[in-house]
Amino acid sequence: MKLIFYLCLFLVISNGSKGSKGNKKADILIDDIVASMSLEEKIGQTTQIDFMYLNDDEGKTQYDKIKQWNLGSLLVGGNGCPDENSNISTKDSCINANNEQWKKVAQLALEQGVSVLVNISANEATTVIIKPLLGTDAIRGNQHSVGEILFPHNIGLAASNNTQNFNNSAKWMRDSVIESGFNFVFSPTVAVSHNPQWGRFYETLGEDTERVKQYAKTFVQVAQNIDAVTNNIEGVLTSVKHFIGDGATINGYEEGNSVVEEQYIDVFIQDNIKGYEGAVEAKTGNIMISYDAINNKAMSVHPFVNTILKEPTGLGFEGFVISDYNSVIKTAQVDLPRESEAISLEQAYADSFKVGVDMQMISENVEGYQTLIKQLVQEQDQQKPNIDLSRLDDAVKRILTIKQKMGLIEVSESVSQIYDLPKRKMAQIVKDKVQEYQDALQAALQSLVLLQNKDDVIPVNKNSIQHVILLGDRYVPIGNGQYQIFQDYNNIGAQNGGWTIRWQGYNGNDYWTGNLKDQSQATSILDAIKTRFQEAQIHHPQYNDPTNYNAILQDRAAFKNKLDSIKDQFTETNTILIHLLAENPYAEYMGDINCQYCQTQDKKGCLYQMHDNVYQTQSQSTRLEIKAGAYEKQLINSIFKGKSKIITVLISGRPMLIDDPLSITQAFIAAWLPGTTGGEAIVKSIFGEYGFGGPDNFFNKLPSPWISTLESIKDYPKYDSDQVPKILNPKFNTGYGLSTTEIVYSVAQ
Repeated sequence: MKLIFYLCLFLVISNGSKGSKGNKKADILIDDIVASMSLEEKIGQTTQIDFMYLNDDEGKTQYDKIKQWNLGSLLVGGNGCPDENSNISTKDSCINANNEQWKKVAQLALEQGVSVLVNISANEATTVIIKPLLGTDAIRGNQHSVGEILFPHNIGLAASNNTQNFNNSAKWMRDSVIESGFNFVFSPTVAVSHNPQWGRFYETLGEDTERVKQYAKTFVQVAQNIDAVTNNIEGVLTSVKHFIGDGATINGYEEGNSVVEEQYIDVFIQDNIKGYEGAVEAKTGNIMISYDAINNKAMSVHPFVNTILKEPTGLGFEGFVISDYNSVIKTAQVDLPRESEAISLEQAYADSFKVGVDMQMISENVEGYQTLIKQLVQEQDQQKPNIDLSRLDDAVKRILTIKQKMGLIEVSESVSQIYDLPKRKMAQIVKDKVQEYQDALQAALQSLVLLQNKDDVIPVNKNSIQHVILLGDRYVPIGNGQYQIFQDYNNIGAQNGGWTIRWQGYNGNDYWTGNLKDQSQATSILDAIKTRFQEAQIHHPQYNDPTNYNAILQDRAAFKNKLDSIKDQFTETNTILIHLLAENPYAEYMGDINCQYCQTQDKKGCLYQMHDNVYQTQSQSTRLEIKAGAYEKQLINSIFKGKSKIITVLISGRPMLIDDPLSITQAFIAAWLPGTTGGEAIVKSIFGEYGFGGPDNFFNKLPSPWISTLESIKDYPKYDSDQVPKILNPKFNTGYGLSTTEIVYSVAQ
């Protein structure tokens, strides 16, 4: 077909007016641009680097290097943010990194487009300007920008059982990112939920693969906002990740290995492909490759990129493929925990291009990368690692085709007419913080799962409550050998988890105070309680110095004494105790649990390093378990048992072993990571202002099994039969979630 197309095109050109190529379409323009590009320009388009690498020795960001290196794309690293002069740094607090500041960065970058002189006829040439893709993490909102509303993480959205929440999350994220000047989002993750020991479990979409497909399709459709007539991307480019088997690694190891017996490879593919099917159906322009391996073959060099993803017999993906951050370098050098064979960097890059990776995401040494790729293209000895020039051209065409659809190839009006290019409209940004808040609140409300409700203690009629007790403290490291106590009923950072402002996220409320709190309308549980009860009715520990352990013990003793003095006032009718449990924020490998490579003395191959996440202890946890604190247990058992309604709320990115807290509580809510509206959502649900399950008992359901033992996820998952691996004997099955009735309060109340 392609041959016939080009024969017809040749006849049109031959019979057209002198010096004109006739009425050509955008794909022919891309061919002409690629044919006119130098090798250096082509290689530049395959290069995505961290903004940080543009910095000089004084920390000033040199935007002119974008043009100098012909860069196809840049990304905001997990910890980067701009200062008032648009210098990207990891040293500042990011407290001023709002959309306005990011837009200055984007404008400076987009001004550095690469100029290419393109021959459009035998006698005529024109200059086109190829602007860079600007990538940012936007997993459930424009998370690198302070003051923004953030939706629940994927696992919570999946628990809502409502595709509309993915629609809303994508819409508001898209508009905020466009407002910030960026155009490329590393989202959505479309992983199936497997082993909760994986540090990215909260980025998964549940175990129902058909729902995973629908969630992915909806998110991509809304985020990219493709015009049905022109096929232009009027929103932001989505990067669907991480192909393939993300999260299906044995024992849930990040950068680990999926174990698949050869005769059951189809079972593995069908269990993990659906999100990509949905995304490709929605015409995603980009797919990111996983760090992981299948049977010790790293995905960055795995033939599945071509055979399963790109070829017509597979998904027929027509966009471009990008590596993960330095993933090809890791493929060459890292042999644990993936256990793949170490190879030369030359071989790794050659193989990566060969299997279909089009753009390489690298953190630094762009000159070294570009020099190496040039050598591989120019290598004549076929016995040595090499990249075929036609394959490089294919990669560049794929990248430029997407850029053209995004309006990132600037051409003159006359060229636009010659090539019959459709006009591109930008998605209209809707600034409606009231509606955005309501959409995020709906998602948070529907994401909560009620796992236990003895004696139907929920809903609690707030009109009968005279005393609200809030418990739930954690004394955790904060870096530099210091520790601090965090009260999780007043911890908006914990509600959001990782990928919040910076890579690993934050404990506390530093980014949700003053104007930033007003802008994001963020609420902790304490905030939501204060809107419903007078100060005198709310009881919780008060710490004069949250970093001084001895002072903390004194304050705790004082609080216990205060409660003892008034305990005769407490009854099950007039008192409610809300007990908070929370994981520390984490992202990627910093959230892995029980990785065997972290248990050896030298920790060889262990990706777990303290400096990446200040809240983690030096030794990685070996148990996916959470317990009530000794102080909280003491208060509950000595003062409140039989004299208060006791409700426990778990803020986590995954199912955990919870037998201990279940034994001391009447009701238990799995709140996941509900985002900036999480505090309000939790309190609404407790007091019956929202009924769990919704009107038809459809929402608020577990998207994956809730484990009962660690043994059930040992060496899990393995694809060693014709059945998809399943967690055996879970405490709660997929789809579980108790329902409650709604209390209708009068307006005056």
